[in-house]
Amino acid sequence: MPKEGRAGKNQIRDHKIKQLGALHPNSRKAAQKQGELLHDDKKAMHILTKDLKWKPHLQKFQWFQKAVWMDQKKSYTVEELTALAAEYVSRNDEVIIEAIHAASIGGGKGRVAPTSAAWHKMQMREMEAANFANGELIIPDLIYPKVVRHVNDWKTGNVDQMNVIRTGKYGKEGIIPTLYDKQ
Repeated sequence: MPKEGRAGKNQIRDHKIKQLGALHPNSRKAAQKQGELLHDDKKAMHILTKDLKWKPHLQKFQWFQKAVWMDQKKSYTVEELTALAAEYVSRNDEVIIEAIHAASIGGGKGRVAPTSAAWHKMQMREMEAANFANGELIIPDLIYPKVVRHVNDWKTGNVDQMNVIRTGKYGKEGIIPTLYDKQ
């Protein structure tokens, strides 16, 4: 006879709420059940916000995972890794140029609205370019074959597996091409 599956988390929560309703509001047992419900809510909120907290790192790792998959190399030299980092920094330049061009049509000053996605990409590019120029852009350390294997084997979007991938700080002044004028 097969075992029946565990009740879903919503069913467990509904059961706790029913138990709480059956208890006297000032009792110790009611306080205990209320504490359990708060704990469950905090835990669920932590899981939801954990992905938002790591979203920029996830996007960076996904970009490098795709680049490694396309190259099919076992490891990279420092020069290749620096060039790959420069390519990463300038990945949104076409979108930024189009947005600036669209803002300058019709006699506009070419300023992008601060609420637009292109403006956010422009700000992110400036920050990444500054980190790259200082040699402090944090990327997967693809010099080592083991790290390349981990990047290839990484399940895309899994935050818990990100600690397996070793990172390093890379960058070099003068490599990043400036494709748009700063306003």
